[in-house]
Amino acid sequence: MFLLRSLKKNYLNSKCTQLIRNFKNASVEDVPSVSTSSIRKILKSSNLNFEEGHTCFTTQCPICKLNTKPSLSTLYVNKTTGVFMCPKCKYSGDWDFLESYIAKNGKKPPLIQWKDILVNSANIEKSVMAVQESTTPISAIKESFLHQLLKKLKLPVVNKTSLEPLGLRVDGVLNKIYFPLQNANGEIVGFKILGDDLITFPDIKCGGLLKGIQPRADNFAILVGNLSDFIILYTSNINATVVCLPNGSKSLPQYVLPTLEKYKKIILWLGCDTQAWDAARRFGKKLGEKRCYCVRPNSKISLPHLDASQDFNSILNNAQSLWHKSITTFATLRQDVLSDLQNIEQVEGIKWKRFPTLNKILKGHRSGELTVLTGPTGSGKTTFISEYSLDLALQGVSTLWGSFEIRNARLARTMMQQMVGMPLEKNLHLFETWADQFEQLPIYYMTFHGQQSIKVVMEAVEHAAYVHDINHVIIDNLQFMMGITEETKHMDRFWKQDAIVAAFRTFATRKNCHVTLVIHPRKERVDEELTTSSIFGGAKASQEADNVLLIQDKRLTGPRGRKYLQIAKNRYCGDLGVMALDFDKDSLSYAPKKKKKSDESTEGATIDDHSVTKS
Repeated sequence: MFLLRSLKKNYLNSKCTQLIRNFKNASVEDVPSVSTSSIRKILKSSNLNFEEGHTCFTTQCPICKLNTKPSLSTLYVNKTTGVFMCPKCKYSGDWDFLESYIAKNGKKPPLIQWKDILVNSANIEKSVMAVQESTTPISAIKESFLHQLLKKLKLPVVNKTSLEPLGLRVDGVLNKIYFPLQNANGEIVGFKILGDDLITFPDIKCGGLLKGIQPRADNFAILVGNLSDFIILYTSNINATVVCLPNGSKSLPQYVLPTLEKYKKIILWLGCDTQAWDAARRFGKKLGEKRCYCVRPNSKISLPHLDASQDFNSILNNAQSLWHKSITTFATLRQDVLSDLQNIEQVEGIKWKRFPTLNKILKGHRSGELTVLTGPTGSGKTTFISEYSLDLALQGVSTLWGSFEIRNARLARTMMQQMVGMPLEKNLHLFETWADQFEQLPIYYMTFHGQQSIKVVMEAVEHAAYVHDINHVIIDNLQFMMGITEETKHMDRFWKQDAIVAAFRTFATRKNCHVTLVIHPRKERVDEELTTSSIFGGAKASQEADNVLLIQDKRLTGPRGRKYLQIAKNRYCGDLGVMALDFDKDSLSYAPKKKKKSDESTEGATIDDHSVTKS
């Protein structure tokens, strides 16, 4: 029996490790130090004529020169990550490869031949041709059949002639619509396929976007988040190029930035709630704020597909710029204040589904805030914060985990068990199903373990925020970034911690991203409760934090001692209080169990019943 349990445990650990390794782009590796200035310097030293655009450097593609009869082609190099893409030869890669290929630094450049380049381009062309051969253009089917399909897929029903310029296609049994995706050269490099699901074929890395181009609208684009909005705006004769983003308001992949590079003015219209506004501001920073405008959330401005009779031209003309100077006035902020008041529930943030008491006190999880969590050693800080973040990730909050104490495989195992609510080792036959579900969550892991410098960690965090549009960063725990270099050995450790807290505070504000820091407390007497002064280091952590959460563990101080979470600081609304932490070992969960109706009528007040106090 012992041998069987041991084999099951080893199998589960190996599966969890494999799960982490198989996450494509779901872990943040050590990010090479790439900056706009270093890319510019390499391009200059390589005697390449280049121009600096909104998001990319553009130059003549050196890969295409391998062709015996090269023609002019443009290479796009991302200014932040260095990822390059040529829409003509369809070749792309990381900055390290391009640098070694073009830099004259005495190193032997990587071998690459034109016939090898053509393989990738040919595969994309074959994929596009295969779709075109197996589908029918909408011009060849009856308008009544098209209307039935649009209704079936819950799309706006519009005239067939207005959709024909898009080049839409349908399958033989009229179950799917194929929307062609164009790259920066206007070539079709894939399709967005809407049927039972919405998928991108063959790959988002091809850089294709769904564009509805109107005459004389080459420099003006409107970005929307779904196909319904796209169809309504495109068929409303708006004098602009309408673009449907590949992932809605969840993320803006860097691979599509070259396709948007040519537009001098971009209006982001992603929705009428505050989450869409937060996404618009994040995307605006990535696209270049000076050319970006946004339709702000407003009760009078519905999503386009809810009211096609709206005066779109008037709404778009009143779109407000995302860029402003350092000093502003109330006149500039007036619409923001009105928007907050009109959307008060959305402004409060995303609500936890597992922790209703947190919703009562903190009101919700908001972007741009800094949360500090502390508690005694062994009190369950990591277990609680993993479930706390899992709850949000299940609702689509893109999350980056930096776990320096425990391995990522063990963390993923804990989160999976919290997700399914039962022991994994006793249900191995369901592992693959659960793993497939867990893999779909927007959770990314930093691959650091043990002591790390703040510089290296912040490079990874900045990279993830740009590439994956991270909206929640968890650092567990801050003491592992106190420094390991010779320079920091002689620095005051309190000063180092204050510098780390300041760096994350600045990042949270600048990137509009929520940061949760786990910090060990000072060594206190067991019988004394923790306070905000118990956080290790100076006072900066508690001063900079918007929320301070304290795990109070009184199980060892008396026969009836309990463990609970104390909200000791709440900058948003000032409400303070406590939440009981009753641990369920099978599910590794602190979420309160749902009460039966008979129990609710007879049960007395608990620690949660009067958990909120006004500050």
